[in-house]
Amino acid sequence: MQAFAASLQNELFKLRKRKKYLVLLIIASAICVVSALRVLIVNYLTDGGVSREAILGGLMSSNMPFVLLIFLPLMAIMAAGDLYVGEQVDHTIRFSLMRPVGKAKLFFSKAAAVWVLCAFDLAVLYLVSTLSQVCLGGGIEGIFSSFFACVLDLIPMAVLILFFALINQLVKGSSLTVLLCVVCYVALVVFGTYMPSVGGLVFTGYLRWHNLWIGVTLPFLSLLPRIGLLAGYGLVFGCGGYLLFDRKEA
Repeated sequence: MQAFAASLQNELFKLRKRKKYLVLLIIASAICVVSALRVLIVNYLTDGGVSREAILGGLMSSNMPFVLLIFLPLMAIMAAGDLYVGEQVDHTIRFSLMRPVGKAKLFFSKAAAVWVLCAFDLAVLYLVSTLSQVCLGGGIEGIFSSFFACVLDLIPMAVLILFFALINQLVKGSSLTVLLCVVCYVALVVFGTYMPSVGGLVFTGYLRWHNLWIGVTLPFLSLLPRIGLLAGYGLVFGCGGYLLFDRKEA
């Protein structure tokens, strides 16, 4: 466990050194703030006829589609590409392999580092949205349910990261890997959206995992197959990605 923790800390250090993730987080925060400023426009157009609470209530919930379906997957794609293919292309992964850590711990510590990055970004965007809602007079409506929604949505995000880690083992070029990840992700989202008969079998359909647990919830026994499906995807992606990673030469 100490070796895994040390490897995870090393991978997080690599991500912190890349300023592009901070820039993208600032841009996403600005988008969340701009979405909150629509209250001023609506109040102006309606001459105060629409209350701020009605517009801003549950601001983070309204920002969820952008955060969960666009921003966090983009961050995961870029981070996975940097930690897997990026290091294999410039051969810097050899320095990681020289450490007293096995390939399994190295592979999963990289995936864990990407997950921690996404969790941190989600926490920041939650705070930005919540502060915007409160400061603009939207009250505290929905902020607690949004918090629990963010925590729940980190579960399918881990499966998505393992999927990207698997794709990173299939190709060698950094640009090609990012393109392939984007194409596969978009295709899965479109497939699950426009083919509802099989959409429940596509793991990207569970990125907004909180919809199954918060609000109109299903009986727990009805959720067990979905939990098992998501866990199965995670096992397949994790094991398949590690096996390919183990066979690669540094």
